[in-house]
Amino acid sequence: MQSMTDLNDLRLIAAIAETATLAGAARRLAVSHATVFRRLENIEAGLGVRLFERRAGRYVATAAGEELADVGAEIDRLATRSLLKVVGHDLRPSGLVRITTTESIAICCLGPILASCRRLHPQISIQLFTSNDMQSLSKRDADIAIRPTHRPPEELIGKRIGGLAMAAYASRAYLANHGESQGLAEHDWLALDDSMSQHRSLKWLSRMVSLESLPFRANTFPVLRQACAEGLGVALMPCFVGDTHAALQRVTGPLEGLDSELWLLTHPDLRDTARIKLVYQFLQQQLAGLAPLFAGDVPNGSHGE
Repeated sequence: MQSMTDLNDLRLIAAIAETATLAGAARRLAVSHATVFRRLENIEAGLGVRLFERRAGRYVATAAGEELADVGAEIDRLATRSLLKVVGHDLRPSGLVRITTTESIAICCLGPILASCRRLHPQISIQLFTSNDMQSLSKRDADIAIRPTHRPPEELIGKRIGGLAMAAYASRAYLANHGESQGLAEHDWLALDDSMSQHRSLKWLSRMVSLESLPFRANTFPVLRQACAEGLGVALMPCFVGDTHAALQRVTGPLEGLDSELWLLTHPDLRDTARIKLVYQFLQQQLAGLAPLFAGDVPNGSHGE
């Protein structure tokens, strides 16, 4: 058995254990799938120990694999913590600020805000990427996160912007053909697909219609909004998504049990970094001004109850 002298091997084992796939580990480590496969084979051959069992296309860590994955994860945490402390000492109001949020918020809300930020602070560059991963800040993939959640991660700090409401929407053309007074269950419903199976909107809708029989499904709300605007049917979506499209109107008011909260988050080690503090404060001010839109208090058109 050879000793493990490459700490990157431990990080690779941790990435495979966490994502349960070679493809997921490859994305996490920014390497190719073939590289992860080859390195895992070499590690297992060198140690003479099987670290993962292959089950139905997923990689499940053995006892030995779990032990090494824990070490690799701890190495990542220590490295990230040290890097955050170093970056947090930067007092210059210039450089790159990385923001992560959902695709819906990015498309429907952030364009004008980030454009204004750049005009006011041209010395700061903005990188925006969409993701639903709440761990982006903890893993140092982003500096600021704008997230819908009732429970922000405890290791992050931030401000609650306000409530997030959801309602049902349809195009005016669809309602002209099908009638606004038609019962909810009788409409053609559009919904998120199974990749978003835990989303609260699907649980609500499944109590009324069969999800398997829906005429259209998609994995993001902006795509649902476009399909809805084209007259394909009725869709549940956040009010800030539906109310910002001129072709849509509400079929219901904000629905009980589908609400969430919007949070602006950062890492405590970054809060005094000048450029991040500047962008964070600007986002907080601008998003607070959109709080009525997020809460569903400014509908675009009339709605039924």
